[in-house]
Formats: sequence, C-alpha cells, structure tokens
Amino acid sequence: MGPRANDPANDVVVTGVGVCCNMGDDLASILERLRAGKNVPFERWDVAQALQARCQVIGRYHGDVSDAALGVNKKLSRFMGRGSRVALKSALAAVGQSKLFEATLPHLERREVAVVFGAGTGDVETHIEVRRKLDETTDVKRVQPTVIPKLMASTVSANLVNVLKTTGPSFTATAACAGGAYNILLATMLIRAGHTRAAIAGGVEVCDTHFFAGFDAMGAYNGRDNDHPERASRPYAADRAGFIFSEGSGTVVLERRADAEARGARVLGVIRGFGMSSDGQGEMVAPAASGALSAMRQAVETSGIGPDEIDYVNTHGTSTPLGDVSEVKAIRECFGGRHVAYSSTKGYTGHTISAAGVIEAIFTLAMLEGGWVSPSVNASPLDPELEPYPPVMAPRDETLRHAVSNSFGFGGTNACLILSAG
Repeated sequence: MGPRANDPANDVVVTGVGVCCNMGDDLASILERLRAGKNVPFERWDVAQALQARCQVIGRYHGDVSDAALGVNKKLSRFMGRGSRVALKSALAAVGQSKLFEATLPHLERREVAVVFGAGTGDVETHIEVRRKLDETTDVKRVQPTVIPKLMASTVSANLVNVLKTTGPSFTATAACAGGAYNILLATMLIRAGHTRAAIAGGVEVCDTHFFAGFDAMGAYNGRDNDHPERASRPYAADRAGFIFSEGSGTVVLERRADAEARGARVLGVIRGFGMSSDGQGEMVAPAASGALSAMRQAVETSGIGPDEIDYVNTHGTSTPLGDVSEVKAIRECFGGRHVAYSSTKGYTGHTISAAGVIEAIFTLAMLEGGWVSPSVNASPLDPELEPYPPVMAPRDETLRHAVSNSFGFGGTNACLILSAG
C-alpha cells in the first residue's frame, strides 16, 4: 500500500453522507447536539428487562423504514431485514445529498458505482424465525423461499445494489467494531486502483436478542446505570463500566475529486490516508496499544502529511475500563507526546458496532469543515490515569487541518482513517 498520488485530482473525496442513530436521522440536528455537548438519554428496553439482562439500556433508531418511507416495492422489500432497511435509509440520504445519479458523466449514467457496505451478521431475526418454524413443524416447506438473501453475510450490500441499481463491484467486509472503517478504506482502495470511480460505502448494526444477550453475558455492557440512561455511556470517566449498544447506520459517497468537480458536487472532505493492523497478541477481546499504534502510524505514513499536522483524533473510546486507556497510550506515542485534541462521540451514540467507524468519520468530517470539536460527554470525574493527557471535555471552536478516526474490534482488528477538509 503505497503513498497517495500527489495529484489532487486523484484525491478520493466525500460528496454525500447519511446517518441513522439513536439521535435520529436529521444530521444537522445531530451535529448541533455534538457541537454543544448535549447527548440524548438512552432508553430502557423491555426485551432486556424480560431477559433479566444486567444491562437494560439501549440506543434505538426510531426512524420510519417502511416500504413507503424507503420507496421500495414488495418485490425488493421481501429480501430486506431490518439491517438492510436502516442501511438503505442512510444510503438514500447520502446519495441524495451527493446528487450522484443526477450527473451526466458517462460512468454515473451507467451507474458504475461500487457498493461496499458492512454489517456484523446477516439478519439474525430471520435465523430465529426459521428455527422457530422448524421447531414447530419439522417441515422445511414452512420456510419462506426468501430467507437466504436475508441470511447471507452480504445481505446489506446485495439489497443496496438491487434497490439503487448500481453496476459496479459490491461486497460486504465484516471486521467486528472496525468494520465500518474497513468498508470506507476498501472502497477508497477500489477508487484509487481504478476499479471504480465512485462508491457507496458504509456500515450498519441493528438490535436482536441473540446479539444483545451475548454481549451482556460477557460483561461488555454497562450494567450499573439502568436507572441513569443519560450517563450510561461515559468514555474516559473514572467510573466507566462498559459500553451501551446502539442501533445505527452510516453511509458515505466517495468519488475522485476530478469527477466531483466536473459535475459541480460539493466536496465535504477527503480520505487522506488509512492504516490497518491486527494486535496479534493471542487475545480475542483485550486490546493492545501496539496494534492501535501500528494502524495509526501506517495511516499517517500513507496520508502524505506529517504527524504534527494532525489536530484531532475521534477515538474508538467505547467506555470500557481497558480499551479507553490503551488507545490514549497509543495516541500519545504516535504523536511523540504532543497533546493532540481527542474525544469520543460514543457518549452520544453508544456503540453502533459495524456502523461506528462510518458514523464517527462523518462526525469528524463535519468538525473539520465547521472548525469545532465535540466534547466527550459524561467524562467527569475523569480517570486519574488520563489527567496528564485529558480528552476534550467542553465544546471547543478550533480550526482543524487533518484528523484521525479510529476503529478497533474484537480479534484485535484495527483500522485508522486520516481525514481532511475538502
């Protein structure tokens, strides 16, 4: 993976974004909350209460994902689980902002656009329904013939291709909590290598009982604050106790700068560089600062800019006791001890797993464009270990040149994006 080309026309730029999360899908309103440091309380989930889960707090997306709201007919929607629907909602917002398919460039008229969109699994609710029908009847004929497109790991990218009628390459990359960032960087690689000139990239995660119960059983969630949902997710706080799962989807439209400028598109930002690594420590769920450091250093190297030009890091910071501090140690070493502004936006959104890397990249691009930094909410009282190198804890207006967006996942998989203003 060599350095990016020096010709700005070859930059891979962002021309459209869309977000669905616990704060809704009106991105302007979401960004106002981030800029002001005002989160929305999470909610008690009746299913978690019935299951006697330690953690009964969750972030739900309550937007309309019906056929009518998405503009799809029954022929298409019969293959779509909830994840595909929420992904499509954010994708339609991103494509609409970019005006991608209103352009007269030949490759766009032919819809030669890649779709690179990740999710943690296929549609789990369909798995549950198939198992229920087989248990009830032991008759395979009771299983609907539409289940395989819902069950397959690439269900989201496949559904997006068929609804949007794109003709470029399409696939799903899944990499645990780093999956969203991986889908962005893989789409960027396709464009840089000339396999496509535009891409729709993103990630999505929705709630199901199996997924929720598994995280709760391993103690990953914060089970202490069911009665305090407004403070349940608190990266960097001394009393942080685990993350809060939240539904979400994020989509970016990527294309060559030359094409974006040729069609008069507004450039929202640039994918300047990226890095990837694995911890390789034999630990499935415990983070290693060395893996995070390797990904960040690689990202800076491929970006063609110096580490002293990075002004902000949107951290992975999930509110876990080990992970938050481990990442900050890697940041300090990467930037030679220089105090780079950093914060986590998961105090607002919770952890959207496969969507996190995309949603947080979109937030970071907005900060770069607008000249502000979103504070880490609920971080007080701060972990004493972080007092010499604290996060941003109050709203701040600041001109930002370049920024990092980090995503790390189970299995020790790490992805780092370097983003710049347009």
